[in-house]
Amino acid sequence: MTPRSIAAAVAPTYWRNGEAVDITAELIRSLREDRSPEPTVTVIGDLGYDYIYTSPPLEGGKEVIIRNFTRTIAGAAGYFACGLARLGAKVCFLTELGDDPDGKQLYAEISGRGVDPKGIRMLENTRSYFTLIFADAAESSPRQVATYLGPLGEMSVRDLDYKSFVTGSDLVYSCNYFQLLRIRTEIEEVFSHTRNLGKLTAYDANAGDGWEDPQNLELLRKRIYPRTDVVFLNETEARSLTGEQDPLETVMKASPSSKIVVIKRGSAGVVLRKGKRVYRCPAFTLPKPVQDTVGAGDSFQAAFLYFYLKGLPLLHSAILGTANAAATVQHPGGVLGQQNRAGLASMLEQYSVLISRHDQVEIISKER
Repeated sequence: MTPRSIAAAVAPTYWRNGEAVDITAELIRSLREDRSPEPTVTVIGDLGYDYIYTSPPLEGGKEVIIRNFTRTIAGAAGYFACGLARLGAKVCFLTELGDDPDGKQLYAEISGRGVDPKGIRMLENTRSYFTLIFADAAESSPRQVATYLGPLGEMSVRDLDYKSFVTGSDLVYSCNYFQLLRIRTEIEEVFSHTRNLGKLTAYDANAGDGWEDPQNLELLRKRIYPRTDVVFLNETEARSLTGEQDPLETVMKASPSSKIVVIKRGSAGVVLRKGKRVYRCPAFTLPKPVQDTVGAGDSFQAAFLYFYLKGLPLLHSAILGTANAAATVQHPGGVLGQQNRAGLASMLEQYSVLISRHDQVEIISKER
């Protein structure tokens, strides 16, 4: 099935002219009744644990009391892989872990979440990647984050036997431009090989120190994006990349050679470009306060690409991606709120999803 264009958001007054069509039942039916083959995705990137501490902001020379503590699977690639597997995709994860307790537990946990761990290298006498996060309970001040990269800073695709995994995949995904320094110089090799096999590629550069320096982005612009079919950015990243402020301008100028560009705008939804057409898709309104925005973008990407690979229209894929992101932010960590297809179907029962013949969309909560 050839994907169709993504939808554009529209002011609620548009829907009073009688042109809107409710596609909620169609979406739910596709979630519950689809029996098409599951896509296979190779993920190359970071996997570790987030140690999240609820406490007042840290200050030099002062001790703070930790009120709560959680540990969850982390890493942009980790969130993405878990989200895909939760939906039913066959996911091959290529990364490196240490043979420390965290590494062994991560290997077991990722397997338990349905991700194939055969591509994970376990390194002797090595401490695995982890991140410490300090946040106040109300998230009223910026999080304080410290990351130990462990083996990931020197991880190379040449040690991961990527060709044997890519051959059987429908899509290869990678991320973390500013942390996986060797991977970012080698991913063009992987993506070129993938596209020569007729498979899709997707890349999320992720946040990091360096977006403000144009020289830091040259590798991204000239070697990675020209080999990337689907590019994901958030608003800040897109503005840094293009120099434009308007998301409709940034989505046109960011990676013009890519088939699809997606700019994630948080509670404002997403702006997308496919070919030369630019569209908007709104976010779902939430029945409960946001608990944690970590991993929401990765959960969106997982569902968006999963349903796109399953052959759903691009519009439907985007709507289901925003639904998965909305579910994620209502739970701590980046994976606990991710939904399977049945969960998304139940969620959609609480909304009306309307589209028009002009490919415009509105998502209305039935509770309002």
